[in-house]
Amino acid sequence: MQQKLPETGIIVVADSFDYDANTLSWADRRIDRPHSMYIQEMLDAFRERFSRVVWYENPNDFVRNLPMHSDDVVVPYWFGQDSRNRHALVPAICEAAGIRYIGGDVYTKTISNDKALSKALCRQAGLRVADGLVVFDEHDLLALRDLNYPCVAKPIFEGTSLGISQNNIVEDVSSAQLLAISLLKEFKQPVIVEEFLSGREVSICLLGYGDYVRMWHAAERYVMGDDDYFLKNLYSFSEKKSDAFDLRLRSVKSEIPEAVYTACHRLFTWLDKVEYIRIDGKLSAKGFAVIELTPETHLGANAEFCGTMAFEGVNYPDLLATMIENSLERYRSLDAS
Repeated sequence: MQQKLPETGIIVVADSFDYDANTLSWADRRIDRPHSMYIQEMLDAFRERFSRVVWYENPNDFVRNLPMHSDDVVVPYWFGQDSRNRHALVPAICEAAGIRYIGGDVYTKTISNDKALSKALCRQAGLRVADGLVVFDEHDLLALRDLNYPCVAKPIFEGTSLGISQNNIVEDVSSAQLLAISLLKEFKQPVIVEEFLSGREVSICLLGYGDYVRMWHAAERYVMGDDDYFLKNLYSFSEKKSDAFDLRLRSVKSEIPEAVYTACHRLFTWLDKVEYIRIDGKLSAKGFAVIELTPETHLGANAEFCGTMAFEGVNYPDLLATMIENSLERYRSLDAS
């Protein structure tokens, strides 16, 4: 075990949901939150490297204790529910109070939480995205005739595949219109409808700041015993939460074209205060295409981000410590400029 680092206190702001995978609903707003066992896993890993680790279960408790944490580093891991601004709340509190924190700022979290806006930025950076459109209300339904089917319809502001099951793949215009209406009523937010991309489920993960990428890797999430599962299926909430699927990760860094990495690096630089991000997409003979940006990524040891970075030879506690040091290094560089 490495020597603990006593200077910096680590403040984790995180909510949890102790779900039963067998009874989850595709529309349960709580499924975006991590299970308490993942929060405990993260706290234990931080405690291997840092002498003082504090966990607040909600932003209100954190706000009441702000004066105690002026010299600490905050890990925003609060997912909340309903509000489209939820991922940006803890970073906003930290910036208002002048407290250091890791990960994306309000700008990064806001853009990434909007599936349409984030894809516009990805396209500008040179990354391929699926053709699609946003349905704000029933007046937009006629435009769905212009898409090539099959398509996928999903809520525009949700994560962890909330509101997404295999039934979200629609084969024709009428099915897309019916599903869009249903999603509008259920989630009370716009719905993005885009062409279904067949391909392997791949995450490109970057860690650094500004134009400096400290490390990056890419891994494929696949179903053991059925390599082709995600060629024809979505990576929905059922696959992510259910124990019925034997999900594994394997390295595909060598399969990522240089031009794709360059575009990801460009996007990373544009976002600036992002520090760590998971760029999820589909890898096929046509190349890599972005599904979504995830800067509030699940930080479980075997989840996509940390599991992917493990292929770089970094163990879980060391990776979390590196994320803290990376953030502090960025703050020091700003202070020196």
